[in-house]
Order: sequence, then structure tokens, then C-alpha cells
Amino acid sequence: MYKVEEVEKTEKVEKEIVYEKELNINFSNRELVIIDNETLLNEQKEYLNNYKKIASIYYEELGIILSTEEKDLYFPLNHGGLLSKNIDRNILINFISELDVKFISYNFKTLLNLGFTFKSMYMDMMIAYHLISSQTKMDVFIPITEYSNVDAKDFKTTFGKAHIETLLVGEFAGYLSKIGLGILAIYDEINHILHKEELYDILIQNEMPLIPVLSLMERKGIKIDVSYFKNYSLELEKELAKIEKAIYEEAGEEFNINSPKQLGDILFVKMNLPSGKKTKTGYSTDVMVLEDLESYGYNIARLLLDYRKLNKLKTTYVDTLPNLVDSNSRIHTSFNQIGTATGRLSSSEPNLQNIPVKTDDGIKIREGFVAGEGKVLMSIDYSQVELRVLTSMSKDENLIEAYREEKDLHDLTARRIFNLSDSDDVTREQRTIAKIINFSIIYGKTAFGLAKELKIPVKDASEYIKKYFEQYPRVTTFEKEVIEFGEEHGYVKTLFGRKRYISGIDSKNKTIKAQAERMAVNTVIQGTAAEVLKKVMLKVYETLKDKDDIALLLQVHDELIFEVEESSVEKYSKILADIMKNTVKLEDVNLNININIGKNWAEAK
Repeated sequence: MYKVEEVEKTEKVEKEIVYEKELNINFSNRELVIIDNETLLNEQKEYLNNYKKIASIYYEELGIILSTEEKDLYFPLNHGGLLSKNIDRNILINFISELDVKFISYNFKTLLNLGFTFKSMYMDMMIAYHLISSQTKMDVFIPITEYSNVDAKDFKTTFGKAHIETLLVGEFAGYLSKIGLGILAIYDEINHILHKEELYDILIQNEMPLIPVLSLMERKGIKIDVSYFKNYSLELEKELAKIEKAIYEEAGEEFNINSPKQLGDILFVKMNLPSGKKTKTGYSTDVMVLEDLESYGYNIARLLLDYRKLNKLKTTYVDTLPNLVDSNSRIHTSFNQIGTATGRLSSSEPNLQNIPVKTDDGIKIREGFVAGEGKVLMSIDYSQVELRVLTSMSKDENLIEAYREEKDLHDLTARRIFNLSDSDDVTREQRTIAKIINFSIIYGKTAFGLAKELKIPVKDASEYIKKYFEQYPRVTTFEKEVIEFGEEHGYVKTLFGRKRYISGIDSKNKTIKAQAERMAVNTVIQGTAAEVLKKVMLKVYETLKDKDDIALLLQVHDELIFEVEESSVEKYSKILADIMKNTVKLEDVNLNININIGKNWAEAK
């Protein structure tokens, strides 16, 4: 159960710990030194070797700023022009790696991806600020403005319309020095809040060690078959042309399908279809409008939905991915530790976590992600990890029994909501509906939302949800406790202590409050599951970091994808299965996994 009383008791104890500032920063008479050669670097060597305190280090496009209590050192790396000189990156990497400085930064991973290593990665202020604020923007100026008086301004405010490549070294150094000083200036206050809010251990034990893990995954990348994607693009082009022709036939004329105004005029003026919602720029033609029209039986709406789905697939993945490969045909995504308020990792540039899972098109995209020569892809994913987290935290006896006896949870739910006896067979459709309901509870889906997804009356959806909570009564109690805790404190906590601040949970507006309540429950479950994966990834990293016959490539929510030499598959299947099952132990329920092997991601899914 979500033990509100115990948490309250712990938090209401007055802490008598006094946090002293670790930094004594000189804000007024700072020296800015530009170091563009080894001689100048060596001149600062003695100073930095004797500097054992906290210093910030930050990279942005053209160079690196290193800020101590007294001075700012700028290292130009990528400046162009005849008057610009850059320091040799490898010399700087070696120099930085030997310093005993306690380094803080704002996004250490960027520096690791450039090849830098540190004796002490003391604190990543980007992740620290995310933990105390639930902020998901990577903007360094937000915490600097909030927690310091440093007058750091973003690039556009500082330089206007100037192009970055036209800036002189001194100009960019001055701009970056304010950011470096700002990062240093926010350390003491944010460190104090981390301790006060009991989030420091989560940062140091979970999030900081994960940075090199993610950096290694990003640098390794995953291979794609470029020719496969080019051929698939031609297939989609032909399919889109067919759909396009059918749309024109329904409309009675040709028009720009991708123009909302033209499409709105066709649907609601020429064809006079119902549900026309007019905006300032014309009729709305979003997905909800088209789905409503489809439910009325209008064929053009179904065609338009199919067209948009395939066109998005083609432009987002099929045509884009081949342009993002390196010389070894590998894609390098970015994993973001602050991309979600729940603590889940997100992926960008490109986003490999949003590829459709079960659809034929999603499967075809995954076929294009391949293993290297003599290797296979190994996918290991948790079975219903979020439902198992819900089971463990709610202590619902029926859920516990189902998992303990390894029953089919979706089958059990179907029997309850459709009033089936043990001798009755559960149809595929009934099981699918039950599965959707099981997961809907986690995501706080309303009866209206469930009705829309299942295409059933709201009354029926409400009845399904009611029967679900009758079958699993302690889930209701758990959700109430989470919401009560959120109302009392303004935030909720995962099983491992991560907090998310829930705006609107005490609102008098019923709609806002209901949304906040769903967010609160989802955060506790999804956030806990995300932390399970992170702990597993840390264990995997420690186990595999010296191995050259296996590499962790991707994390997609509850799935880890490895590239393994074919001769090592059996060995690592056992090792990794043990890690994923036993690194984290949930009360009352086991963590089960599925392992799949294949030459491409689709085969391994």
C-alpha cells in the first residue's frame, strides 16, 4: 500500500542538519582567460592542480568554459576564420582527465560524448534541477535565473541575429563565461534543496551513474539497413498514391491533402459533412474530427486517417533515418534523463521509442534495424512491469494471487467484467478489451477515454471500470492514498523516493483536479517502473563494461536491446536474465522477462 502515514511522520520530523555553503565565489573581479594552445594551458596547470574545490565545466557548440571561484577559462574548440585559433581537443581531454577538481556541469553527457573523462563528476545541475522541480526543459538559463543573480542571457538575447560562426573568440568566451559562472552559482542552493527534500541520494546513486551508461549507448549506436529503408520508402510512396487517388475520387476533385484549409473546405463546404468545428483559420481537421466522421461511416475520413498515418511514418522514420547514419550505417539517438516528469527516459534525434510496436508498419520499420556481421540483436523486456508495480504497491490480494500462480491477468479481468465462469472460454476480443482496461487503470483513463478507445458507449465503459475495481478493491484504496498524499504535500513519491510536483491536485476546478489525480497515480507506477529499469541498466553496465562481445544499444521503456556475438548468446542470455529478474525485488510479485533473438529488431521483438 502507499503508506501515507509513515511518509508524513518521516517528513514532519524537524531536521537539525545545517548546510554550509561549499563555495565562496568572486562575482565582481573575475578574470577571463582564453586558452587556445598548450603553452597557455600549461600556465594554468599549477593553479588547477592546486584547486581541489568545485568548478563548473560547460560545452556549447564552439568551445568549453571552465569556471572556478576566482576565474573563467575558455577553451576554443570549433571556431573558424583566419583570426581564430583552437586548442587541440585531445590535449585538452588528457589535461582535464588528470585534474582532481570536483566538476559540476549542466548536461555532463555532452562532454562525455566529445571524449572527455573526469576523475570526479560531482553533480549534473541539469538533472539536479529536474529532480527538485520536475522541469523537463533543458534550458540552462531557467535555473540560473531562479537561483542566482548572474546576468546570463541566451544566445539570441546576447547576439541578436548574428550567426554563431561570425563571432570572435572573445565575444563567445564572454557569453559562455556568464553561463559557467551561473552553473557554479546555483550549486549551493540546489544542493541544499536536494538534501532537504531527500533527493540527493537518488541523484548520486541512480542518476549520476547512469550518465556514462547512456553516453556509451549513444556513441555505440544501432545499425540500420539503408537500402532496406529506401526500398520501403518506394513501397509507401505507391501506397500513398493509391490512397491519394481514392481520396480525390471521394472528394470529386484534386486538392492539397496536407493543407488543413483546403481539406476543411472539401469536407465541410463542398461535401457538407457534419461535425465541422470552425477555428480562426478555417475548419478543424484534426484526428478527433476525422475519427468522429469515420464513426459516422464516411469513407473519406478513414482514407485520410490512413494517409496521415502512412505519411507520418514515411517522413518521420523511413525517409529520415537513412540520412542520419554515420560512416558505419549506425544511428545515434540521444537518451534524455529529464525528458519526462515521471523519470522515464525519453529519446530524441531521432526518437526510437515512438516506433509503433504491434502494427504491421511498426514491425516493418524494426526490420530495418539490424545486427552487425556475425552478431544478433537480443531483446529483453519485462512482462507487464507496470502492472506488477501496481500489484506490489497496492497489495491487492487478487492481483498478487494472479501473478504468484502465473495466471493470465487479462484473462482473469475479462472473466470478471464479462461475467464469465471458469468453464467459459474468453474470446480474443474480450481479452483485448480486458488488457486495455488493465493498462487504462495505470494511465488513469476516464470512462469517456476508454469508451472512445474501445468504441463503446460511455455507460458500458463506466461499468467495465466499476467491475475492475470490484475485482481488485485494494487498487482503489491505493489510488485514494496516492491522491490524498498529493493533496497534502503537493507532490507524490515513487517507491524509491523520487518526487513529482503535481500542479492542480488541490484545485477547485473538477476537470483540472481530475487530470492532476490521474497524473499522480500514473507517476507513482510509471516512475517506479522506470527506476527499476535504471537500476538494471546500472547493473548491466557494471557487468558488461569490459566485454567486447556484447553491447547495450537501446532502452525502449521496459525493453533493453543488445548487440551480441552469435557465439555468446547463450552465455549472456543467462547472465542478463539473472540481472533483470533479481537486481530489484518487488514485494509479493516476481519480475518476469521475455528474451528474443534475431538478425533484426523485428525478429528480436
